[in-house]
Amino acid sequence: MTMLSSSKMRFAASFLIILAAWWVASGNIFVEQIVPKPDDVAVVFFNLTANGKLFWHIFASLKRICIGYAIGVTLGFSIGFLTGIYILARTMAYPFIEFFRSIPPVALIPLVVSIFGIGEAGKYFIIAYAATFVMIINTASGVASTPAIRVRAAQCLGADSMAIMRWVVIPSAWPYVLTGLRLALGFSFMGVVAAEMLAAQEGIGYLIMQSTNILDAKEMFVGFVLLGTFGFLTDQLFKIAVSKRLRRYMLEVETI
Repeated sequence: MTMLSSSKMRFAASFLIILAAWWVASGNIFVEQIVPKPDDVAVVFFNLTANGKLFWHIFASLKRICIGYAIGVTLGFSIGFLTGIYILARTMAYPFIEFFRSIPPVALIPLVVSIFGIGEAGKYFIIAYAATFVMIINTASGVASTPAIRVRAAQCLGADSMAIMRWVVIPSAWPYVLTGLRLALGFSFMGVVAAEMLAAQEGIGYLIMQSTNILDAKEMFVGFVLLGTFGFLTDQLFKIAVSKRLRRYMLEVETI
């Protein structure tokens, strides 16, 4: 109970420090037209909430993030698992993985428009692209780092290849996979801004870009705060959900 209270106090203190730093920076370090004060941003937030627009922006972005994330982690896990098991696959896939993961999602927008058009498919692709490579790397690292002594022990006990995969390789890789899932979630939130540059008419990323175009810093900061808040909340929900079933694999996940 004491540790929990201490954790809550540290969180509240860090929140207050950030809020105070924001307040001081606005009007002192930066002009209010660039960095508005927190209370002004709060007024705009409540106005957008009152007219119902903000709910549509939030719903649209979260829907895109969920779909893109699901696609990205499915592809990332599948490719990472294969490249982790088979040395030949890892050797052949490594140059492509390193090449494409160095290209930011926003740079692919012209290509995505040419292939998918300006519909939802292109937006899902960009978010999935942002999540895939971190999932590939973590899954492949987890599978490839399975201790050989565990594999040999299972073989001595008569386990076949499928049993070794199920009872040795996958459990050994779980801490890396969970870390990949968590990081991919964060990358999905970053990717949604790039995704909603594709002729979107709603979404938090659209709200940020539209506010930038009309030089409305207050609405822009509403978008920043929303992305940061939902990113933080989903990360905490991820940790809570995983810890209920996979507590023993949470070491890497809980280090950050």
